[in-house]
Amino acid sequence: MHMATYEDIISNIKRIIDEKGMKQGVVAERAGFTPQEFSNIMNERRKLLRIEHLYPIACAMGVDVNALCGVERKEVG
Repeated sequence: MHMATYEDIISNIKRIIDEKGMKQGVVAERAGFTPQEFSNIMNERRKLLRIEHLYPIACAMGVDVNALCGVERKEVG
């Protein structure tokens, strides 16, 4: 079984935001980040994404947390 790398998770978050036509700033706000904090996470300048961030980000995008890891692509709700 393939374990998602940090880069895979960032890539999946970006893909889901794009597929849903969402704005990064909206996802940031819903997940409890400032737009700048979320931008820093997404741009991988420093490895800022932590495991505890995954659930709020997934909820902000309306997907299961497993979608961020590329495990499955099902929507919740």
